[in-house]
Amino acid sequence: MLSEIAGRGSFRAAASALDYTPSAVSQQIAVLERETGVRLVDRGPRGAQLTDAGQVLLRHADVALHELAKARHALDALAGNGTARLRVAAFPTATATIVAVAVRSFGDEHPECTVQLLDAEPPQARALLAAGEVDAAVLYEFEPGVPGALIGHDPMLLCLPADHRLAARPEIDVADLAGEQWVGGDECPSVPPLVELCRAAGFTPTFSSLATHDYGAMQGLIATHGLVGLIPRLALTAPRPDVAIRQVRPEPGARTLRYALGDPSHPAVGRFYDHVRGALARSAIWPPQPAPIATVPVRSSAAD
Repeated sequence: MLSEIAGRGSFRAAASALDYTPSAVSQQIAVLERETGVRLVDRGPRGAQLTDAGQVLLRHADVALHELAKARHALDALAGNGTARLRVAAFPTATATIVAVAVRSFGDEHPECTVQLLDAEPPQARALLAAGEVDAAVLYEFEPGVPGALIGHDPMLLCLPADHRLAARPEIDVADLAGEQWVGGDECPSVPPLVELCRAAGFTPTFSSLATHDYGAMQGLIATHGLVGLIPRLALTAPRPDVAIRQVRPEPGARTLRYALGDPSHPAVGRFYDHVRGALARSAIWPPQPAPIATVPVRSSAAD
């Protein structure tokens, strides 16, 4: 927690990264200050920063956590008769694609190491890292600021009904989508960059009341309700036949994929990172295709 406050400069930002409330972070720091008998964090109108005492405690805590991690790896190896364990958190789209491929190739190369996967969106994954419950995490970001080594980029592609008036085009100008109803949702992280893209083209997107942040559900709503939406390429490995996938110009900002370490002392975290990067490099880029000529289902005008 001290590390997050030091790196992010405020209780609110640290709380967001750890998936806590700001008050919970403040209470935990207050408890720690009572136990140590010194002030650890200076709180001010422009944020928070560690005092000299806080910096000293953080340095010693990092050393202690590093030694505890080494001890845990040694105990895991003894308990498993020489086998090792790597715990990885990843958001579901990555788990279903590049992480699944990475686990298989890593296992073929390192059969002595067992990989355990946990489904977690980036905020939860960062909390798991901070709590020491996972050794590494695969994260994404739409805006800069997520720590971690770069894995690569996941471009955003336009999805629209296969019988849409624009579906025959391999590339669609975003300005031609003014007046369309978009699928998204308050919790969908791709919505803010979409709004920015549309406003730069001279219009504000209108969102359907049929809101979701699940990319599979988005495809279903697009196909049956005549909506349009931006979906990451990795979430389109199983596209519906009644949804056309197209490039859009100007090109939307891609998701940045990152690999964050909770425990850099783990002997397998670096090798697994190489496998995740390799899996992304080998993943097929979805090419724009002509809209299918086959008959598509009649769209419903109301939600099921």
